[in-house]
Amino acid sequence: MDIKSKTGVLMKIHTSLCGKTLLFGVIVGSLFGWYLLTKDTEPVVEPVIEEVEVIQANVLPPSEPTRLRIPKLNIDTTFVPPLGLLQNGEVAVPDSYTEVGWYKYGPTPGALGPAVILAHVDSYAGPAVFFYLGQLEPGDDVFVDRADGSTAHFKVESLERPRQAEFPTARVYGDIDHAGLRLITCSGIYVKGNQRYTHNLVVYARLVSEGS
Repeated sequence: MDIKSKTGVLMKIHTSLCGKTLLFGVIVGSLFGWYLLTKDTEPVVEPVIEEVEVIQANVLPPSEPTRLRIPKLNIDTTFVPPLGLLQNGEVAVPDSYTEVGWYKYGPTPGALGPAVILAHVDSYAGPAVFFYLGQLEPGDDVFVDRADGSTAHFKVESLERPRQAEFPTARVYGDIDHAGLRLITCSGIYVKGNQRYTHNLVVYARLVSEGS
């Protein structure tokens, strides 16, 4: 078989010899000669080591939230006093329809874990502060100003509308390996007899930086 090279044409004849290959070559050019070359029949493959860059999740020290800002929805509001639990074990809701509430038994926004902020979707008078929360999309910005003067900047990752009877408690309140945020309001159909909605809306977000 002929193979082109810088010096001419190589004609190779391969013969097995004790695990070696005998290469008989004829070089057409200014020089002619015989060359005996040996090569291992099984080439040595060097291991390839891939370096993976691990990005440490941003985490801020604990500090209570003071203001919530969501530019896409034109939300810029303050917090009611921290929310606790009702006697039936449910998380309390804000007593205001224009402000939001932070669940005090969870992390503060920006600290490690899932910080939870709740607000009403509407009232008897009309839309409330989280009325348009369902219009958020992955990548949208959420800012939480904090008592220590810092601002936690979150990016929306996903939205979920579970039935209230099947609320994903572990997914919302369970431990996570980063600083997360959950924005929660009501969704679905309002049942007058129960004075409750059939579903909830949960927005999941992740801390991306400390910013303004």
